[in-house]
Amino acid sequence: MQMDTTSLIYDTLTNLATAEPTQCAQIRQKLYDELNLPFDKKFALYSGVLGPVSAGRIDDLNDAVNKARAILEDKNY
Repeated sequence: MQMDTTSLIYDTLTNLATAEPTQCAQIRQKLYDELNLPFDKKFALYSGVLGPVSAGRIDDLNDAVNKARAILEDKNY
């Protein structure tokens, strides 16, 4: 995984953590489009990282980035 992807994920999570709820779908969609993700990866990212960050349930963004990277690298998704 390239550093650009890590930066993109971090920026997305930072934006989600501070965004109004009405902006979150657009922020997530931008990430999905940038990474050209299939549905299963989108779903895994949303349920495991993006949704919880949007809802304020994840405090450590570095851990969230690592979890997102693991999801993207996992061939089982």
